[in-house]
Amino acid sequence: MVIGVVAIFASTLSLGMVIDALITTRILVQFIGQVVALTLLRRHSPEMPRPFRVWLYPVPNLVALFGWIFLFATSGTEVIAFGLGTLALGIGAFFGWAKMTRRWPFAVEAVGGIDPPTGPAPAR
Repeated sequence: MVIGVVAIFASTLSLGMVIDALITTRILVQFIGQVVALTLLRRHSPEMPRPFRVWLYPVPNLVALFGWIFLFATSGTEVIAFGLGTLALGIGAFFGWAKMTRRWPFAVEAVGGIDPPTGPAPAR
């Protein structure tokens, strides 16, 4: 259903605009997100074993980040708005799903290694 609605909307635009919007969305979600995720992973889990190393870290990350931001910023106002709108919808969908399934950031933390109760408290 979602793909059908998006396809109907996209058919009202020029092919060049649709391709630019898809590339811009990919820049935001995948490429910039990947640079940020790598940085966060290295900061918050330095002891985690990794099968590879980024040579000259953080220089390649910064070069990639500035390059992707430059490409995103020079995409045109309508395409930037579409990319940011798509990102906002994705974030909203994730938080809606996380709230319904009680996952991060809405998860109830276990206390003392015991899973939290899922139903009403037992009568004593």
